[in-house]
Amino acid sequence: MALSEFELISRYFNQFGLAADPLTHEGVDLGIGDDGALLSLRHDQQMTVSMDVLVEGVHFPAGADAVMLGERALAVNLSDLAAMGATPLGFTLGLTLPEADADWLAGFSIGLRDSALRHRCPLLGGDTTRGPRQIAIGIHGTLPKGTALLRSGARVGDDVFVSGVLGRAGLALSLFDKRFDKRLDKKLDKKPDTTLVSATAGQTAELITSFYLPQPRLSLGIALRGRASAAQDVSDGVLADLEHIARASRVGIALQAGLIPVAPVVAELCEPARALQLALTAGDDYELVFTAPPAQRAGVQAAALSAGVSVTRIGRVVAGEGVVVLDNAGLAVLFPQQGYQHF
Repeated sequence: MALSEFELISRYFNQFGLAADPLTHEGVDLGIGDDGALLSLRHDQQMTVSMDVLVEGVHFPAGADAVMLGERALAVNLSDLAAMGATPLGFTLGLTLPEADADWLAGFSIGLRDSALRHRCPLLGGDTTRGPRQIAIGIHGTLPKGTALLRSGARVGDDVFVSGVLGRAGLALSLFDKRFDKRLDKKLDKKPDTTLVSATAGQTAELITSFYLPQPRLSLGIALRGRASAAQDVSDGVLADLEHIARASRVGIALQAGLIPVAPVVAELCEPARALQLALTAGDDYELVFTAPPAQRAGVQAAALSAGVSVTRIGRVVAGEGVVVLDNAGLAVLFPQQGYQHF
């Protein structure tokens, strides 16, 4: 027997650990079950709101593991909160499905619940409908007034940092099947990638995990409030995302190719030029790239230590516009494209 929309919501999403509970989630007065959720903020707080839409065949391959997809869907949205320096409050879910597949829904809701519990970001409500599979998540976070990390605060002389290591998620795209070719063409500049023929089972697992289970740098974003001058999460590629900061701040950014923290597995499987290209342009790493005054170097490292994540100084903010990558001789390293283009 087919499930109705409300039976689907009740069975898979209005469940303990996933749905917001006013008794345990601060700031939530009313969660799932009415025409809208009710939220309360203290007078000294601001709310930040963001949304990402994940479309099958564009942002994830057909046949993707439902549990890991549930975790990824919330994690990539939480990364936007991290880039603002915000604490998660809750999220809404818009889910379009070709059919009410009980096995898929069970797995997806488990992954979504696990991520919601891990990051204390419960489901506030949403909507479901029939159509091509896509997942739209609206994320809500809070932070003290006036402390948000913005793209527009970079100043000439600032350092440029990135968290973690880069390139694994971009290389993982080479593992996916032909139904994902349009995404591969855009992400990898239409060049076939044969590097994964020699990948071990452990390397393959690391790449797949990095794509489906990114770690939103929420603790780092919060710790960078008052230290970083501008920030952005790495979704479309370091170069493309730094371009947003450069444009919003009306500055230029110069990166040093030799300082880019290429993930070891990428360096092992790719030629150096290919590894650097993946690290800077492939995206989907969901690390934080940010700027900070040189006087904050010790503060940035303290923030990284408190968050349990590495950060690497990869360049500086300069006068001018745009983003340039320089080799050891000071010459520009050119790439066919800066990052993923949605259109």
